Formats: sequence, structure tokens, C-alpha cells
Amino acid sequence: MMAAFAKANLPIPKLTAIATDGAPAMIGSVNGLVGLCKADQTFPDFWNFHCIIHREQLVSKSLNLNNVMKPVMEIVNYIRTHALNHRQFRNLIAELDQGLPGDLPLHCTVRWLSKSKVFSRFFELLDAVKLFMEEKDKDYPELSDLEWIMDLAFSVDMLCHLDRLNLTLQGKLKMLPDLVQSVFAFVNKLKLFEAHIQKGDLTHFHTLLKASEQVTSAALKKKRDRYATLVANLHESFVTRFCDLQLKRPQITFLVDPFNAETDCLKAPLVTDEAAAELEMIDLCEEDQLKAVLREGTVEFWKKSQRERD
Repeated sequence: MMAAFAKANLPIPKLTAIATDGAPAMIGSVNGLVGLCKADQTFPDFWNFHCIIHREQLVSKSLNLNNVMKPVMEIVNYIRTHALNHRQFRNLIAELDQGLPGDLPLHCTVRWLSKSKVFSRFFELLDAVKLFMEEKDKDYPELSDLEWIMDLAFSVDMLCHLDRLNLTLQGKLKMLPDLVQSVFAFVNKLKLFEAHIQKGDLTHFHTLLKASEQVTSAALKKKRDRYATLVANLHESFVTRFCDLQLKRPQITFLVDPFNAETDCLKAPLVTDEAAAELEMIDLCEEDQLKAVLREGTVEFWKKSQRERD
């Protein structure tokens, strides 16, 4: 392992965190990577994080939409995994000529959130799917059930929200503060979604709003209560899964805005000498030039501040 660090030219004393996928081989306290690093005196104190994107995907799976996902996946696979069915379905869409999307995407199990695109397209092609399955003598009564269609619409909207979160967590130069900010912004959005659904405001659920026009007020009220509960449960799952990051937010915020951070956030692994860091923090707060650099970006700021210290 040390040879790998040396080959990559990684300065071990500057290590502050290790992110893993949560597998025992990585986080084991004795023979796992984290355990071996903590037992090695060469390594400084460091944070151990479960990969944020992986956590987000695990939490997303807790959204209980199985009554919708099972038939949708069955139908999509029936159409897409048989060449004849796929060709006939595309021909049917062309014959309908209603400005519909040309095809159903195939779901990839490895990328769970690809369901967002599958469900969105499935809803758009719902009438064509229903007609095709009837022609194939495949019985799916859900396709004519207005309440099930509402569940499908809710699934489309929630998966789209989760997909957008997933995309914000990806990309080059994504720093830990950026990821944490995105996650907790989404947590706050879930509280907003729950409150809006309870009031009957479907502003952030465009597909559900469209589907709700076909059901009675009583049925809609019953469904709203269920959807609000699902969103509340998802919110709780996010809070529980990311509680460690919430506890570290003062230190993480320091990396983004050191000029307004509290001095008590200067603890390991961010600093090795807390007393010296407090004095350096005072000097830093008086560096007007560095304040201007911070507006250019966090990475540039810390590069510049390092050169100033050197």
C-alpha cells in the first residue's frame, strides 16, 4: 500500500479523509483499508467517509415504489429484450403519429437512477404501451387503473428529483463541501415537498399534477397522504444516512468560507496543531487579497493561501 502512495506521489501527512464504498474489505477495523491505515503510525488522523454518491443511491432505493416498479420493469423488459416486440412497438408509435417519443429506454440495473428516464418515457408512452400489451394479449390491469397511474406519475417526479441530485454530485473538481451542500439542500427540499403535498400543492410534481386531473377529490386526498408519508420517510432516511456529515458541517464549512468560520472548528484532521492554527486563522482573516481570491473559487483560494504561507 505504501508503494502505491509513493508511486502516486501522495504526501501522506496531508491526508484528511478516505472515502470508501462501505465494503468490509475497505472499512474493516482490523484488516480493512481504513483499519490498516489507522493502525499505521505513518498516517495522521483522518475522516472515514462512505462514498456520498453511493449513499445517495442506497437511500433512494428506500423509496417504496415497488407496486409501480415491478410492472413497469416487466413491461419494459418484455418490449425491449425481444427484437420482434421492440420493432413492433416502435412501428406502433410511428403509426399513432401523436408527436410521441420514438422508443422506450432500457433500464440498467447497475445505474439504479436510470429508472428516472425509463419511468418518464413510460408515462409519456402510456397509451401506446397499453394498446401494445392488449394486442399481445398481456394482462396488465394497472395500465387502466387511475390510482396506479397516479402512483406512476409520483414515481416519475420523485425519480426526476433524485436524478437531478445525483447529477449535481458528479463531475470534475467536486469538493466535499460542494457534495455536502447538494445533499442537505435536497434534504431541505424534501421537507418542502412534504409540506406542499400535504396542502395539495403539486407545484414541484408536474407529472402527478397532470395525472391527478383524472381522479376524484377523495381519491386524490388519500393519495396525497400516502405520498407525503413516502417523502417524509425518504427525508428521514437521508438524515439518518448522512448524520455523520451533519456533525462535521462546521469543519466542512470552514473549507468554503474560512473567514466566517468559528475557531473551534480547527480540529484534526483539518489541522495538526490547533494552537498554531488559531493564530494562523487570525492572520488569515486580515488578508484582504485572499478574500478576493476566495471569490474566484475554493481551490484557487487554498492554493494561494498555501503559497502565502510558504
